[in-house]
Amino acid sequence: MQIDLLDSPGLADAIGTLMNLGGLLAAVVLVALAFRLAVATAAWVVHERARVVPAFVLSLVPIALVYAVAHYFSSAVYQGQYSIKLASDPLGRGWDLFGTSDFAPNLQLLGPNMIWYVQVGALVAGHVLGLVLAHDRALGVFRSAGSAIWSQYPMLVLMVGYTVGGLWLLSQD
Repeated sequence: MQIDLLDSPGLADAIGTLMNLGGLLAAVVLVALAFRLAVATAAWVVHERARVVPAFVLSLVPIALVYAVAHYFSSAVYQGQYSIKLASDPLGRGWDLFGTSDFAPNLQLLGPNMIWYVQVGALVAGHVLGLVLAHDRALGVFRSAGSAIWSQYPMLVLMVGYTVGGLWLLSQD
C-alpha cells in the first residue's frame, strides 16, 4: 500500500514535525558531545582524574541565555509595543484605562542591521562570558594555575566553535 502525501496533508505535516524534532535533538546531542569532548580533553591535558563535567557545565548558562536574547530580541521589541495598547483595554471592551488605547506601535523601530548587531553582540558576549566562567572554575578545580590555563585551550576551541556555529545559524536568516 502506497500513501501519497499530497492526499494526506496531516500526515505530511506530522512527518515534517518529526523531522524537525529529530534535527533539534541531533543538534542538542552534537552540542552536548562537543562539550563532553572539550571537558574530557581539558582533564586529559592536565592529567586530572576528577569528574570535571559538573564543574564546567554552568559555563554553558550564559550561552543559553544569549541564544534566547538573540532569538527573541526583535519579537520582544515589536510585540512588546502592542502590550502598551493592550494594557488600556486588556479585555477588549473598548476601555482606555491608561490613555494608551490609540498607541500605534512603531514597526520601523529596528532595522535588519540593528537586529543583526544585537544578535551578534549578544552571542559573542555570551560565549566570552562562558569562557570566563570556565576559566574561573578551572582555577578552582585544578591543582595549579598553570594546569588551569592549559586546561582551557580545549574550552577555548569549544567556545570558538560554538560562536562560529551560532554566527553561521544567524547568517542563515
